[in-house]
Order: sequence, then structure tokens, then C-alpha cells
Amino acid sequence: MNTACIICDNSENNTSIAVKELQLGLGEVLDYQQCSNCGSLQLQDIPTDLGKYYPNNNYYSFNLGVAVSQKVDSFRKAQADYLLFNKNILAGNLFTIGFKMPDYYHWLKNTGTKYSDAVLDIGTGNGSLLAKLSRIGFNNLTGIDPFINESKEYGKIKILKRNVFEVVEQYDLVMMHHSFEHMFEPKKVLQQLKNIMNQDGKLLIRIPVMGNYGWKKYGGCWSGIDAPRHIFIPTEKALRMMMTEAGFEIERFEYDSNDYVIWSSEQYLKGIALQDSKSYMIDPKASIFTKEQIKEFKKIMKKENEKGNGDTAAIYLRKKIIL
Repeated sequence: MNTACIICDNSENNTSIAVKELQLGLGEVLDYQQCSNCGSLQLQDIPTDLGKYYPNNNYYSFNLGVAVSQKVDSFRKAQADYLLFNKNILAGNLFTIGFKMPDYYHWLKNTGTKYSDAVLDIGTGNGSLLAKLSRIGFNNLTGIDPFINESKEYGKIKILKRNVFEVVEQYDLVMMHHSFEHMFEPKKVLQQLKNIMNQDGKLLIRIPVMGNYGWKKYGGCWSGIDAPRHIFIPTEKALRMMMTEAGFEIERFEYDSNDYVIWSSEQYLKGIALQDSKSYMIDPKASIFTKEQIKEFKKIMKKENEKGNGDTAAIYLRKKIIL
């Protein structure tokens, strides 16, 4: 194929692969191209109506439970004070006995985000992550998503039907949790992200990474492709190149895959869609997996992450300092 790579512009010796839509179970076959230079995948012939692949009543990030309270949970706030900012040590030690720290605590701690910082979540879905942040004391929260039905406000949380290029405000923390790969022009998106970050702001991008465990094991049935919602799936090499060229410094690059990668891909191999009644996501008891298998999947992905061979990564960035 001769289509130029969306990341490195290479158009020589690229190859193609046919991939089925297996999240919603539509079964449509879509063509992807793999770049011979940087190794990344990209969708060919993008559907004219992408909205049908993001149904508000069925797509997972719109369908997560969300409970927004106007009051901060004082107990959770005390936990956060201790775990994020090392405050109230005596109470914090007591309140966190047996507490399994959610992933978003790691994201906030690694970015040094303060309670009053302006936070933007791009591709927020129904805003469930922001609701959790509000509960522990963060109070300047905005989420955007072009595929939601309408904008909503929940007190200190704004959920806006908007794309990234429509944002004009600036933020201390910009987050993209598996939304960057859904965008058509990643280089332009990175430039826009710089525009909407404060000078000392931080950027967190979590994204599937091409060429590692899942791709090697499952090929076109790897759930990380997620045709046709994922417009491109970059390799680590491509990510580092693109982000550096855009004027960012990578502070941390961490693989954070979990058992989802394996069980969803195993389902896809057998033609079981993510939204199928036999899917582990829908009904674990009706799924094809035992509890022991799921535990083993978690162990496998933990090891692959440690080896730098995970299927998803969390990348922490800041603007490059120009002296």
C-alpha cells in the first residue's frame, strides 16, 4: 500500500491487514495499514458516520456508572491528603489500612496535581473519572467528548460536547485516557494540547501500544486495534518520536496493561464480541473464563509490563524547556 503513515509519513513497503469490528459485534471488516518504518497501524477508508460506533446507550465509556455528589467525601479526602500529599499522616495511616489505591491516585501523584488545579479530561465519556476526582476534593474539573449527546454540568464538573480543537481555555493537567488514538491528526492534536496547557502544566496520555504482547499473540484479533474507533495505534518508537518532535519532554513512560488485553482478545479469536451476553465484561459467570484463568491473565500482563512489552502505556509529559 502507498498511503503515507499518519505518524512518520512513510509510504514505502507498507502492508495491509483486515480487522473485524468486535466491540459492538457489528462484524464489519475494515482495512488497516502497518507502516514499514515506524511499525504503527492506521485505519484506511475511515467510515463517514463514526458516530454509529459510539452509541451512548452501549459504548462502554458512556455506559459506566456515574454518581456526582456536591459534597466532598471527608473520609476519602483524608485518604487522598495522605496518599497524594503526605498530609495528616496519623489519620492517613489509619484510614488507608487495607485500602487498594485506585489507578487515578497514581496519575494524580505522578503529575503533582493539586486540588485547585484546572483539570481537563479529553474523551471523558459520561465523566465518571471526574466524578471520582470530585469526591476526593478536586474542584476545577472539565471533560470534553464530541460523541456525547449533550453538554451537562454537575456543580463543579463540566461535561462538554466538544472536540479538542474547540478548547480555548488553559489547564494545569490535561488527560487523555485512551482517546488520543481515536483522533485523525495526531500531530495537530499534540500542538493543540500544548496550546491549552499552562506553561508548567502536565499532560497524561494513556494509549494502546502496537507491536508488543497482544499484537504478537493475537494479530488482527488483538483488542487493542478496536476497529474502526482506533484511527491509529502507534509503536513506542513512533510515540516517542512524535511527542519529541511536537516539543514535549517525556517524564515517565510506563506500561500499564491489565488482564482485559488477554480475555477480550481471546474472546475476539472465538468471535465473541465485547458486548455479547457471554462476554466477561457483561457477565463473568456466563463467560468462557474461570476465575483461575483471569488471575493468570493478570500475572501475565504484570510480567509483560515489567519487561516493557505491555499493550497499553501511560505517558507523562511536559512542555520542553527552551533555554
